[in-house]
Amino acid sequence: MDDATNEATDEAARPGAPRGAGERAGAGRVGRWHLELEHHLSSVPQARHWVVQRCARAGVPPAALTVVELLTAELTANAVLHGRPPVRLEVEGTAEGVRVAVLDADPSPPVRRSVGPEATGGRGVALVDLLSSDWGVEQRPAGKTVWFVVTAAAPER
Repeated sequence: MDDATNEATDEAARPGAPRGAGERAGAGRVGRWHLELEHHLSSVPQARHWVVQRCARAGVPPAALTVVELLTAELTANAVLHGRPPVRLEVEGTAEGVRVAVLDADPSPPVRRSVGPEATGGRGVALVDLLSSDWGVEQRPAGKTVWFVVTAAAPER
């Protein structure tokens, strides 16, 4: 894997980045980050670890952090298995919670599947729907963005 193409980019470090990005900022904003990912399954654990590191540093509570980690893995897996490159992960933390978005170049929305108990996959969208505070799909000229929000106080299940 080429480190240069998979290196995390904190927007605060980029010239012209929004004021306060990547650090504590006004109006409850904790940080905003993005990561370019390879269109390969090895990007799934990379995305999970990267999101956990940023959210933990931003003070996301452990219960919410566990949900963010799981749902990030699900959306990233969907993007690399069913989407088209490029794949980009965006995270925005606020005092209220975390918004994670995965962008890819395939305009087809994710599909919620009905699977049996023996199935080894096909539950990603159902998990996002069940565990997130909110989620959705936004069409873009060059694909789609699938996003979810987890509030700082993740729901007890």
